[in-house]
Amino acid sequence: MERQVGGGRPFGTGVTGWSQGGYLPDMLGEMLLPDLVQRLDRIPDATLLIRTISEQMAPATGLAAATLEQAFTERLRRGGVATPEGVAFPHAVIAGVRKTVLGCLLIPGGIELDAKQPPSDLVFAMAGESTRPWEHVRLLARLSRIAGDEEARRRLRACSDGGALLAALREEDARHA
Repeated sequence: MERQVGGGRPFGTGVTGWSQGGYLPDMLGEMLLPDLVQRLDRIPDATLLIRTISEQMAPATGLAAATLEQAFTERLRRGGVATPEGVAFPHAVIAGVRKTVLGCLLIPGGIELDAKQPPSDLVFAMAGESTRPWEHVRLLARLSRIAGDEEARRRLRACSDGGALLAALREEDARHA
C-alpha cells in the first residue's frame, strides 16, 4: 500500500517503517537480512568485510556486489561512519537499489572502519535507494537511537551468535520505536 506524504513522494508503509501514529515497532524487520546478522569471532580485514557485506546484500538490492563495494568503500574513505562508543554505520545510497537493506555484525575486539574513531565492534551496514533517501535517513535515525543507548549496546554486545543478535535487534527496535 502506498501513500503520498510531504512533497507528494510515495512510500510503502511497511518498507519505511512509518505509520499514521509514528514509527512502527518493527521498522528494522523488513530491512534486516538475517544472513547478514552475525557474530564474527575472527576479526576480518576491513576490505574483506566490506566485500563480504556487498556480496551478501547484492541479491536483495538487485545491484552487483562490485557496485555496492565501490559505494561502501567511497563512503568509508570520507570518514564519519563510526562513533567513539565503538559503533560503525557503513552505508551507501545508490540509484537502482531495489530495497533498503540492513545487516548487523558483532565483532568482538572491533575493526577499524574510521581512522578518527576507535575500532568498532557493532557494525550496522546498510544500502538504500537514492530516489528514496528518507528511508535511509529514517533507518539511520532508528539505529542512532539504538546505538546511542548504553544499555542497548550492552545487550547487543552480549549476544553469543547471529540468532541471538537478530532477536536482540528486534527487541531493541521495538524498545526504540
